[in-house]
Amino acid sequence: MIVLKGRLSVSTRDGTVTAGPGDIVYMPEGQSVTITIEGEGATTAFVTYPHWAEVRER
Repeated sequence: MIVLKGRLSVSTRDGTVTAGPGDIVYMPEGQSVTITIEGEGATTAFVTYPHWAEVRER
């Protein structure tokens, strides 16, 4: 997820990440995610990895 405007927190079983404009938040497939908006709200864009492309581990 890319944060375009505002601030938010994303919580998974691995912890919580706070993000603002320009930040990219990785959300693993199949994991429960809680998104908490801070302040007046946020605008985001969701990007999914193409299913036909090979995934590379970091």
